[in-house]
Amino acid sequence: MKTTSKILAGIVCIVAGAFALYQGMHTSEPGANPIQTQDEAQRIVSRMSAEDKVGQLLMVGIRQPILDADASWQLSQFHLGNVILFDRNMESPEQVKKLTGQIKQQIEKQSGVAPFIALDQEGGQVLRMRNAFPAVPGEAAIGQGGNPESAEKWAVITGNTLQKMGITVNFAPVVDLGSQAGRSYGSDPAVVTAYAQQACNGYAQTQTWCSLKHFPGIGKVRTDPHVDGDSVRATADELMEQDMKPFANLIKTVPNDTMFIMVSNVTFPALDDTVPACVSKPIMTDILRNQFHYEGLIVSDDMEMGAMAKHYAFADMGVMAIKAGADMVLVCHDYTHEQETYNGLLKAYQNDTEFRKLVDEKVLHIVRTKLMKWQDGAAGNN
Repeated sequence: MKTTSKILAGIVCIVAGAFALYQGMHTSEPGANPIQTQDEAQRIVSRMSAEDKVGQLLMVGIRQPILDADASWQLSQFHLGNVILFDRNMESPEQVKKLTGQIKQQIEKQSGVAPFIALDQEGGQVLRMRNAFPAVPGEAAIGQGGNPESAEKWAVITGNTLQKMGITVNFAPVVDLGSQAGRSYGSDPAVVTAYAQQACNGYAQTQTWCSLKHFPGIGKVRTDPHVDGDSVRATADELMEQDMKPFANLIKTVPNDTMFIMVSNVTFPALDDTVPACVSKPIMTDILRNQFHYEGLIVSDDMEMGAMAKHYAFADMGVMAIKAGADMVLVCHDYTHEQETYNGLLKAYQNDTEFRKLVDEKVLHIVRTKLMKWQDGAAGNN
């Protein structure tokens, strides 16, 4: 294994090179920028009903490995615009390809735009359809190898495999510092930045949206958010210089419309002592949008995790998240919870003029991103 000094020296070179590449992709040379899709997105959104627009704000799970009558009704009745898959939906690459094709056909016919179809395929312990998917190592194992470019290699393998199955979004890489279960490249912000930068490059080569997670960084949590809420007891300066540093670095060097940022459902009292990050305006709007100048899509972590579900009503969660700055809300498992979240959003859209304006802006952003024309494996900022 390389010495720490050699690794950090290599990291500096990689980050500098990535920034130069990023700047090069934003020149005015022919072919450097993606084809603009703003007008096309506006035309699609102008034809959407209120129900269609609200459905674009949600990413939901279905129960079976087939698009059965219940799932088809759920997607249609509630105009749901995006889907996330789990092991329960995945038996073989051929079966997944058929399922995603049916999902895409139904949603695109209804809304006029294709869905995001997503997966959590981090590698290591978080690897769906393990018996039929390449054996992607966990981030800790990749990080310990001392070669950030290996993260790009595995991202290309993962992205290509997902694309063949019709999956367009991978909720990876994790950029938390020192996460448990091998889900982190390391505990040094520079190391995590370098590996995640390479992973993002790899996903862009396969035209797969990736997602940095879990903003503002949950490496310090003590309670699994799946079980219940937790508070990260760190100062704002500590969070800015440590946990949020990889996010801030990557926002500057990765084209923002090639990635999402997933926001945690953990509470960070030094940043907002009232609510979890995924429903916090100071965290999503003030820091992520205004301070870090992130221009891509913001998605909440799953609202059915104990950190949210034990403390808030589903009818309120979606509205809280969208008002705070999220573009899309995840409700991954229970059909009733998906319906309650949708109905809460639709009610707010119909009765609150300011909320309606906000949703219209977010839906335009979502549709524009979906229509993005990838150029040479990447694209420019929105």
